[in-house]
Amino acid sequence: MGVQVSRADVLVAVSSGAAGALLVVLRGSSGLGWATVGVEVAAQLAASALLLARRRYPLAVLGACVVLSFVSPAVATLAALYTVGAEVRSARTSGAAVLGVVAATWPAWRATAEPSGPTTLWVATLMTLFAYVAGRAERSRAEADRRAAASAEEAARAGERARLARELHDVVSHRVSYAVVEAEVLATTTEDADVRRLADEIGASGRAALAEMRQVLTALTADAPEPARGTSGSTGGTSAGPAAIEALAEEARTAGQPVRVRVSSPSSSPPDLVDRTVARVVGEGLTNAVRHAPGAATTVDVSPVEDGVRVTVDNAPPTSPPTGLTTGGFGLAGLRERVELLGGTLESGPTPPGGYRLRATLPRRTP
Repeated sequence: MGVQVSRADVLVAVSSGAAGALLVVLRGSSGLGWATVGVEVAAQLAASALLLARRRYPLAVLGACVVLSFVSPAVATLAALYTVGAEVRSARTSGAAVLGVVAATWPAWRATAEPSGPTTLWVATLMTLFAYVAGRAERSRAEADRRAAASAEEAARAGERARLARELHDVVSHRVSYAVVEAEVLATTTEDADVRRLADEIGASGRAALAEMRQVLTALTADAPEPARGTSGSTGGTSAGPAAIEALAEEARTAGQPVRVRVSSPSSSPPDLVDRTVARVVGEGLTNAVRHAPGAATTVDVSPVEDGVRVTVDNAPPTSPPTGLTTGGFGLAGLRERVELLGGTLESGPTPPGGYRLRATLPRRTP
């Protein structure tokens, strides 16, 4: 597909034609003779008209302008040189073209403008070089913009992959971990050898699935940029409110985790981002307690604080060996991002009695 002529191309051609005609008039009024004024104006206009094709055939247009400069110093040559610098990809080719123009400057001056003195030659040469350098600088800037746009697009794709990875963790890890723990509980409480064998297989398959998911998440987030502040992020399909928190606690109880829930902070109606994030914190805290402190007494507390809400998941020291299930820290990393995007803080770490605490403080924006 050919390059279409733009309004800018027409404007450059018209401006070059007007400047060329003015130059011919000035040359005639300076005593250089009026006999060839018509021929020179025609040469200037022809060179300017060629500029309409300068983006499609930059080298050919430049060559034609140089030839016409032996009839009259074509102003359009400067625009043609700028286009060669901006449009020709090869620096060697465009450099050779500008050297050819510089080499032709002296014989063209001898043929058309020698009576005006050597100053005209030097000025023409400098303007020729300046036009080419300006075009080359424009090409460098355009290439830098294209690289920046490509980098931004790749960063956006990497960010989307990371977001999907976090969603994958939130959706899959929670369910698989509970399934593995329940299978282990079943294996230790049943007397049926076949049931015990099947429960062990379920547990092993769940562990393998979590390990494979961790590898996938690592690959997806390897080149992900830091999330931009002020973006809301995805909330997934997380339910919110006291009923959702109680449902999460009941899932943990089914897996053998004694959980006590205390909710003294009312949720919004309908639930907002803060309420959904509170549910995320509870889900992550209970899942971690089931993985790393199975059987430990666990407390979920959602209480109001000044201009916000605080949610704490606190488990006592484990009463059974940890399950060994892990997803490489993706859960806490994604949760921390969610909390910080809402202007809150997330704390996590061991407690003095030997347990573990996950606590988030989230502000509520008043309407």
